[in-house]
Amino acid sequence: MKFNLLLASLGALVGGTVLQASIIAYGSSLTFGGANSPDTYSDVTTFSTTPVLLDNGAVTIWQQQVSTGAGSEWDVFYMKTTSGAPLANNLNALWSIVITYTLSEPAYFDGVANQFSVNGTPVSPLSNFGGICCATLTNPILPGAAYYNTSFSALFNGTQADWQQIFVSPYSFVSAGGIDPNTANGFAFALHFTSQASAPEPATYWLMGAGLAAIACGRRRSWKSHE
Repeated sequence: MKFNLLLASLGALVGGTVLQASIIAYGSSLTFGGANSPDTYSDVTTFSTTPVLLDNGAVTIWQQQVSTGAGSEWDVFYMKTTSGAPLANNLNALWSIVITYTLSEPAYFDGVANQFSVNGTPVSPLSNFGGICCATLTNPILPGAAYYNTSFSALFNGTQADWQQIFVSPYSFVSAGGIDPNTANGFAFALHFTSQASAPEPATYWLMGAGLAAIACGRRRSWKSHE
């Protein structure tokens, strides 16, 4: 009986610590816009898997959320031009997008992936260029060649504005990374978040360790009683 109660207590402790709601909730307000992508605009919409038209119908955007465990998730933002035209209206200017969203709780931003595509097919192969890193043929969230990086961690809370831009002008410099600016008409931007509450505090680790030690002790006593 005591063994079962201890297990139940540990389950409640762990579950209460790591089970979290979506960090970016479906249906929450979202602002998507940018410069030269293909125009300059800033439109308010919602975080949803349903595609919507922005920039006066020039681009379609939609989102996807993929859980990576209790309290962590990938939030992916997709865009493509509706006409099949290039992402940038002016290949000789700086290209950028800005995504403003609100986190439901404090969370660590600890991963990012970016992918260019042509008519839905990821551009491949890729290479690093300018301030864009790190080209890879495989990553856990955007199948196909992408720029993928998890070598950082920053605690975010509340409303955030994330952007992706080619850190040199003109946009045509993406050709240095293997992307043809005349044909690339789709872009995906994936953010990985880990809830601050999903990582047990040091005191919680101690309690869990003490509980596991008690379980081991209880098992030894049980085994001895049956010898």
